[in-house]
Amino acid sequence: MRHFISKAVAVPAAALALVFIGCEATGPASSEMGRLLFLSNFNENGTYTTLPQATFTRPFGEVSLEAPVELVSFLRRNSVHSLIVSQGDDVILETYLHQHQPETLWNVHGISTTMIAAAVGTALEEDKIRSVDQYISLNLPQFGGSGITWRHLLTMTANLDYMETPHLINSDTVDLFAADDFDALVEEPALDESREPGSEFHYSSLVAQIMAAGLEAAYDQSIDEIITEKIWQPMGAEFEAQWDTAASSQTVRAGYGLHMTSRDLWRLGRFLAVDIEDQVEPDFVAEMRGPVSGRGRFFRRAESRLISPDWGFGFGTWFVRFPLNGEMVAGYGSIGLGGQTVLYIPRYDMTLSVLSRVSPRQGRINFLNSVLEYVLDEQEG
Repeated sequence: MRHFISKAVAVPAAALALVFIGCEATGPASSEMGRLLFLSNFNENGTYTTLPQATFTRPFGEVSLEAPVELVSFLRRNSVHSLIVSQGDDVILETYLHQHQPETLWNVHGISTTMIAAAVGTALEEDKIRSVDQYISLNLPQFGGSGITWRHLLTMTANLDYMETPHLINSDTVDLFAADDFDALVEEPALDESREPGSEFHYSSLVAQIMAAGLEAAYDQSIDEIITEKIWQPMGAEFEAQWDTAASSQTVRAGYGLHMTSRDLWRLGRFLAVDIEDQVEPDFVAEMRGPVSGRGRFFRRAESRLISPDWGFGFGTWFVRFPLNGEMVAGYGSIGLGGQTVLYIPRYDMTLSVLSRVSPRQGRINFLNSVLEYVLDEQEG
């Protein structure tokens, strides 16, 4: 049986320090900020809109492996509340800790950005948006003259004068996450004139908000209605999801505050791995899957360059490569603040869903390697 400490994979200290740029933070918070940023489980005291469960649910089968004491202890040390691993649609492992249950709603934070990006792909397929290189100003006139395109938004390379700083109480990020009305951040955009669109990668929840506003203009629907129709229902969600909205403006917090179950997070992973091909054109899907598909750009492309060369960013998705079972493998998916992760590994046709309060103690690469090697070892045994 795998020893979850001694076989940890070494990663650079810089990679451990970087837990996905712009997605991790610690610090003091107001009660409203605490509800959104530090209390991951659903709290009914907020203001939410509902994503209704699907009419036809994607099946969730019987689990084939029991979680041993060593694995449970490892997950507990890493503040994991739920873990699901499947091969294809066959569920291999499912376990819950800290009073988490299959029906528990959990804040997936930035994972909603990936869902919005997928909806952009649908808008392209339906000719609501003509091209990823279309200027966003055609949908949002306040961006006229900015030169920002949908591609820049999808790759987080728009030259916005914005920094992802949820740990600073007086910041635009805190307004996005907790203010009663933050519409001015989109309606009166501030640009960084020192850099051109497309030149630098900066993870930004504001980008998700801008894409949501652009989709609302393209479809003449609210973003929660769009996501329900284009993503949530097609992926076969089993439970209702709750999405935080600003109290006075009722604007959905597009890059934050979406609460869903661990099983529905797994269903999102399966949707990104399989079903998205039915409603999004191949070139867009290739850019969402990065180098995994063989058609996207490499990890070191300018718009995706991070501290560690093992991580990259595509159209609203993260991709990663790491050692597994004696070889380097690649995967793609989405992440949120803390340890929220949905990842697909094409080499093994494996989907992994993790909900956690904080990021793994020894880094995400170590965590992914440990869990997946355990599953592969048990299958071989």
